[in-house]
Amino acid sequence: MKKDYVIGIGVIIVIAALIVGGSVIRKARLRGQEAGRIADISNSKSPQTIDDLKKTIAAYEKQLDQCLKASSKTATYWKILSTRLQDKGQHAEALEALQNAIKHAPEDPALFYMTGISAAVMAKSGLAFPGAENSKQAYFTLAEESYLRSIELKPDYDRPLYGIGVLYDFEMNKSAEAIPYLERYIALNARNPEGAADAMFVLARAYYITGNSIKAAEQYDLILNTSKNKDKHIQAALLRQQVF
Repeated sequence: MKKDYVIGIGVIIVIAALIVGGSVIRKARLRGQEAGRIADISNSKSPQTIDDLKKTIAAYEKQLDQCLKASSKTATYWKILSTRLQDKGQHAEALEALQNAIKHAPEDPALFYMTGISAAVMAKSGLAFPGAENSKQAYFTLAEESYLRSIELKPDYDRPLYGIGVLYDFEMNKSAEAIPYLERYIALNARNPEGAADAMFVLARAYYITGNSIKAAEQYDLILNTSKNKDKHIQAALLRQQVF
């Protein structure tokens, strides 16, 4: 079973490498063809007329457009590979793939959100081996910076808002800083009470940790009034009794 799993991951990586490699080869071939056309124009013995200049500019623009398209496709393939690795729980490998994806698509908020997920998992899974403390903190820092960058790129992207709320509240002892992000997440999911309920639990905890028992109780009341999930009702009722 383990052997099949390893083979499966290997196949995914090989396929991605072939796709990316093929894209690079095609891009290099096209670049060479365009470079030849540009050289023909640039080395022409005829005077550098306006028409010649326009042709040269057009050739460069075409080459640039082809490079941009190839880079976009490469980012997509790395992103797909990252998703597959995350699904398999291979977060260290996923982070490597995400790093490559971000090189090609540095303004994709989803890539930074995914980086935050894998970095947080790696931080939480770190054991207390000698010297591991610095590595653990580095992963937490990477997760934090990745979530914040994702939010910066797309302020209404709710997933990193929830991600950093959980990270601050449960992992980094920054419950006060978690509150505004969780509040924004809940506001964005106002029409989806079931989706917002989990964030309400986290927000209630953040309120309680920061000494605001009244607001914590209010969150549990909201869960009781909006969620139709029986398990969440039971949990909210028990926690409300404890905080207020």
